[in-house]
Amino acid sequence: MIFIVVSTGHFDPLIEACSRLHREYDFVGQIGSSQVDPPFSHFKTASPSQLESYMARAELVVTHAGTGMLSMLYGLKKKCVVIPKQIRYGEANDGQVELAKKWQELGIGVLCMDVRDLRDSIEKCRRLEPVFPVFPSLGRGLRKELDGMASLCEGFHKVTPYL
Repeated sequence: MIFIVVSTGHFDPLIEACSRLHREYDFVGQIGSSQVDPPFSHFKTASPSQLESYMARAELVVTHAGTGMLSMLYGLKKKCVVIPKQIRYGEANDGQVELAKKWQELGIGVLCMDVRDLRDSIEKCRRLEPVFPVFPSLGRGLRKELDGMASLCEGFHKVTPYL
């Protein structure tokens, strides 16, 4: 099964592309507020845990490039085709493009900039041996610094009570 996920918004061009390919692939889709009624099994919305369950069971995931979805896929170590929402698809901006490009650059997924290339991107993703880089835990070091600053500030407030 290939899971399609677009979040709560719409991504009609992606749903239409999947509809054209539905005889070739076993799609299940989370279609958000899409106006397209695809010929494959689908639902509008789901809880994060339900989405995660579908993602975990899928062979691969076709997703927009939202940070929440990509973070979930990274946590599951799931290979994916990333299709950023773009102005040409009716979005207000191309804000997802940079993150989608980075995802491919890191070797985590396959970038698909045009829904017309979806079939090729799925096949490329099937052959992909994804790399899931380990990122440094920036939060731990920052927490120590903040804790140190908090104790410094407490002393400062005792000296200057109007702050």
